[in-house]
Amino acid sequence: MNHQVKKVLFIVAAIALVLVLIGSLPNMILFGLGALLTLWAGVRFQAVTHIGAKVGFGILAVIGIGTMLSNIWALVGIIVAWLLFKGYMMYTSEKRDPDVEILNADGTRAGRSSFQQFDQVWQKFVNRR
Repeated sequence: MNHQVKKVLFIVAAIALVLVLIGSLPNMILFGLGALLTLWAGVRFQAVTHIGAKVGFGILAVIGIGTMLSNIWALVGIIVAWLLFKGYMMYTSEKRDPDVEILNADGTRAGRSSFQQFDQVWQKFVNRR
């Protein structure tokens, strides 16, 4: 397939996915709030010893679970965000041409980029852990 056609199709798909992502953003926010409420109520439920407090935190956990289930479309938004990220990573890796040399302003060959140096430092850090 022609490179120009691929680029146009990728842009059209990205725009469609961004629109879906924007549409599911309120559901994603409420899904996250429901998950936080459920987690907080569950931790507090285990920490308290009084029956009344356990009932109260249990009800809050059920409300949080209900909020999560009522906003289940947030999972579509999460999947779309993941697809956009993967598509962008694929596009940037396809965009790089290994035969192209990067030159400085004076025409000399450019040295290692700061990103490559960062990758080396990060790898050393990860290996030390």
